[in-house]
Amino acid sequence: MAGDVPLLERLAKLPAVPAAAAVELLERLAKPQTDPVIGPLFGVDEDGDMGVNPLVPAVLKQLGDRKELTCYAALIEGLTGIWNAAVRAAVVARLRASGLPPDDLLLKLGALSPTLGFAAEKPGWAREWLADPFTQDALLVQQCVVRMLLALRTMADARGAELTTTIG
Repeated sequence: MAGDVPLLERLAKLPAVPAAAAVELLERLAKPQTDPVIGPLFGVDEDGDMGVNPLVPAVLKQLGDRKELTCYAALIEGLTGIWNAAVRAAVVARLRASGLPPDDLLLKLGALSPTLGFAAEKPGWAREWLADPFTQDALLVQQCVVRMLLALRTMADARGAELTTTIG
């Protein structure tokens, strides 16, 4: 039964949708703030002026700048970023709870670096991250959520177009 196939497998089988299509989708939506998926990223202030989450333009630029990027890949990147942040938090919480001194904690993080994403970052980032993990990862997680919502909604729009053109 198709419904039993895990979501990511079903999404991977859909035709590739360029991530840049997210910009086109937003241009077509008359009132994005009313959309059930991406609506919370937009709003209207007390004067009736449209507002947008400040991360949306930056994420849209990232999606549009990478011509080879598909919505599915953007979704996976977003999930991966959130996963890395969650695992970093879990590892550090466990290591701190064990009473590991800060320098030993840094050595352990260095050994786990490929898994935790520290290897890809600039030198010293692990020490900065340990000083304030919330600030270091909160923006990353928020960007990942915006990326995932835009990618999912864009893929759904393409799927909706496909389904409605086959109905006849």
